[in-house]
Amino acid sequence: MKKNKFLIIVLTLVLVMTNISGCTTYDNIAVKLGLKNNQFEYINQNKVDKIIIQSARDSGFKFIITDSKAIQDMYGLLSKGKEVSKKSSLDPDYYFEVWIGDEVHKYQYIVGADEKGKGNFFNDDMFFSISKHLDDTITQNLSFIRKPRDFQYVYYESILSVIKAKKDDLNNPDNKVGIDTSGDVDCLKYMFSIDLQEFNKKLNKVLPNVQLVNKNSEDFDTIIKIKNRGYNSTIFKTMITVDNKKDKAFDTYYVSAEYNFKNWDINISKPNKIPEDW
Repeated sequence: MKKNKFLIIVLTLVLVMTNISGCTTYDNIAVKLGLKNNQFEYINQNKVDKIIIQSARDSGFKFIITDSKAIQDMYGLLSKGKEVSKKSSLDPDYYFEVWIGDEVHKYQYIVGADEKGKGNFFNDDMFFSISKHLDDTITQNLSFIRKPRDFQYVYYESILSVIKAKKDDLNNPDNKVGIDTSGDVDCLKYMFSIDLQEFNKKLNKVLPNVQLVNKNSEDFDTIIKIKNRGYNSTIFKTMITVDNKKDKAFDTYYVSAEYNFKNWDINISKPNKIPEDW
């Protein structure tokens, strides 16, 4: 109750000061209260030519924002970010470049990250905790791509279904298993660190000796690779290979997921046998 009363008093003071002295006073008070930062004021000066947003996993996927209103909206979101002393330990999902003539301000961004006291939008010098509304802004600008239905579920569940089917063969302490999604070029732009982190937790519940490959495939005895083979609103097909380098065994599984009555039915082929409807 006391905290609410204090907040009401502070907001009332801000409104009064704004009426007296205008936006500058409000901005100064907001910065002091931690409701706003002033590190992105250069965006608010109408000098930004463009903002380039590049996927960290798919080098061929980027989009450019040049619309002045969209740039101003971006400023509004970034300026409300809380400056913190640490950055998230997750890998970035997007790279941001803010262009002012030949001058470029570079940042990294992690989608959906909500780690208390850690920044999800940062460069080498500054870290900010930015609202998830920035995710919505990016999504709006990605309206031209056709994202697979329920991607975060069907993609990772398809992989888990193969892991579960092969659990007895893979569950060997001397067999270090790596899941490599880096070659799935059609789906890289839909993968985010927060989802990969959650997927890794689910993997470890099924198989304790499995990890996601992160440019270290040479560290694993068995590599499981994923390759999307097409999708529409009700069908999602994935080819998954299991390469056991120790036993020199190589198997291919064809996974078909079909959307029926708000659920996905996931079916796995027999090893190395292409289904008739593939």
